[in-house]
Amino acid sequence: MNRMKLDTCFRRLRRLCVAGTVGWIASLCLWSVSAQEVEFEIQAPLTVANGQQFQIEYAASTTGDLNGAQFAPPTMPEGIEILSGPVRATGVFMSNMGGVSESRQTHTYTYWVRATRAGKITLPAATLTVGNKRYTAKSTVIESLENGAPEGARPAGNGGRNSGGAAGETAAPAPKTTVASDDILLRMEVSKNDVYKGEALVATLRIYTQIEISGLQQIKYPALNGFWAQEMDVSGQGGERVTVGGKVYLSQVLRRWLLYPQRTGTIEIEQTQLTAVARLVTQMPSTGSPYDLFFGGAAQVKEVPTRLSTPVVRIRVKELPQPQPADFSGAVGQFQLTGVISGDRFPAHSAGSISLRLTGTGNFPLIEAPQIDLPVAFEQFDTKTTERLASTLRGTTGERTYEYPFIARAEGTYEIPAVGFSYFDPATGRYDRLTTEAFHVEIVRGEGGSGSGLGMVSGVTKEDLKLLGSDIRFIRMGDPHLVRQGRVFLWSWGWFLAAIGLAALFVGLLFYLQHRIRERADIVRVKTRKANKVALRRLKRAKAYLAAGKESPFFEEMLRALWGYMGDKLAISVADLTKDRVRHVLVVERGIPDEEAREFLNLISECEFAQYAPAGGVQMDKAYQAALDWIGRFESKI
Repeated sequence: MNRMKLDTCFRRLRRLCVAGTVGWIASLCLWSVSAQEVEFEIQAPLTVANGQQFQIEYAASTTGDLNGAQFAPPTMPEGIEILSGPVRATGVFMSNMGGVSESRQTHTYTYWVRATRAGKITLPAATLTVGNKRYTAKSTVIESLENGAPEGARPAGNGGRNSGGAAGETAAPAPKTTVASDDILLRMEVSKNDVYKGEALVATLRIYTQIEISGLQQIKYPALNGFWAQEMDVSGQGGERVTVGGKVYLSQVLRRWLLYPQRTGTIEIEQTQLTAVARLVTQMPSTGSPYDLFFGGAAQVKEVPTRLSTPVVRIRVKELPQPQPADFSGAVGQFQLTGVISGDRFPAHSAGSISLRLTGTGNFPLIEAPQIDLPVAFEQFDTKTTERLASTLRGTTGERTYEYPFIARAEGTYEIPAVGFSYFDPATGRYDRLTTEAFHVEIVRGEGGSGSGLGMVSGVTKEDLKLLGSDIRFIRMGDPHLVRQGRVFLWSWGWFLAAIGLAALFVGLLFYLQHRIRERADIVRVKTRKANKVALRRLKRAKAYLAAGKESPFFEEMLRALWGYMGDKLAISVADLTKDRVRHVLVVERGIPDEEAREFLNLISECEFAQYAPAGGVQMDKAYQAALDWIGRFESKI
């Protein structure tokens, strides 16, 4: 009897353990499902034409698992006729951020519908249940325009069923299976086609899409030869809907440059070429199963690469009018000039400065500092420049301050002439001249006099300085340090050796200074010698972005390092720095094997692609190491 009770207890204990284990596993699964991040949203056009067919998509994505997710179809409002759907499409999206791969599962529920009335229509919210948690895609408002279907609008095909009435009453459209020539457009748009030399214009590379694209590949941007180019930041700009040729497109800015033409005549902006990967969702034939009856059949995603290019854009650049003012230094735009001096009264041998503040909009990067004429009694030092500039659609806007330090050496009253600055205003087509007021300065004797027996007579310039104390000698006090006669140092062997040594030192120092002056004058040679240090410094910044996992800044710094190193090392100007030019100099002029030249150009292409298509799969650490290896090999061969 006791043994039977013991067996019964063991069986109950075992059932409790099994039940507890199953419950723990189920709770863990439910917790993992509920803890995963699920994004659920509605995607629909902002405007449609009355009677036009279009898509409504409810898209869900997560890093976890969407299997078993339950979609609750919404009730479409009055004014929306369902032609087919919902069509469910599933997929897996892979991304690589900072060397860490991430997989996201996606479910898309697509309706093909048609607007049956004009006005604003509110598309309803939908819910998706994953595990024990519900997610809601917020409702959105579209506007149906009373102007018929846009010109060129095509029905998407036939097939499917009408969930708004009896089956077969309305022919449902079939999804697109090919990309038409006007589904994706690539345009290079310029703010002006007729400008003066040095006048700002903006070039914008835009892509117009009517279908979804998953990425851009094989991008070749124009070299912009003949322009001083500054790339503008477009990272914060989203897409906008525009009408082109009677059709509604989603417009997105890919790149934007601020350009200043550097020569006259006709300058061409070369073609931009790229491959856009279109993402097409196609519905598979119905199998007649109950699932197809309720959910419209399965769907598959098809990616279609499409090669795009922009037409060549020609800019007519006019020469600036002649004759030009004597103090014109190439400034084009609209400017204002103010000038101040640090004081109007200074002690002799003390420092002062004149500051010129130039504000406005124009070609600030190409403007030289205005010339200032100081009296001969003033010692002038290098000009210090500070600026606060921003690239805008009208040009470079902001201010630049030029500071001219000086030291007044002689007492007196001086007048520093007014500073003039001439610029060309393209809006009026003429030169304008700005001037400051003249500066009046009084230089007085410094505290404690001049000292060291070297005085200055008040009211004279440094050319009239008189040496005082040479006609009257003071009585020498203390030990006179008398030397026995016959032991005079003058004309002794020691004196001759010291004179020869000083002469040799002077000649050597003279040759050294001349050599340094020649080296500093050769700017190309200086850049070539420092190219490796500058590239390594930029690669160090790129390594910091690599450690932080910031992909876009990393590849941007990598491109600056690679292009800057090659431009400085090969003495190629920025205007001529193209892949073809680099390859010609490496292979033909420097004798570098063609394989190594191609390796460098392929590295640049990968970095450019990764900068504008982060999901391209280019690993940052490998790109960084490849750049270090190539530069090291190149340095060892030259």
